[in-house]
Amino acid sequence: MSNELRKKLHDLAELSDSTSDPQTKAIVEAIRLQTAVLNERLFSIELQLGVLAKRMENTTD
Repeated sequence: MSNELRKKLHDLAELSDSTSDPQTKAIVEAIRLQTAVLNERLFSIELQLGVLAKRMENTTD
């Protein structure tokens, strides 16, 4: 996870904790969770691309 994304997730968590309105808190929490899921998916894609790049390097040798 990038430092920038980690900071954004932390900021969203703080905003969710400090908000007193239940509807706003639910929206912020949903955005935070969706962002975390998106980050996990992007990380998975990065790993898969790394594996593919290594395979391609091995086939060109």
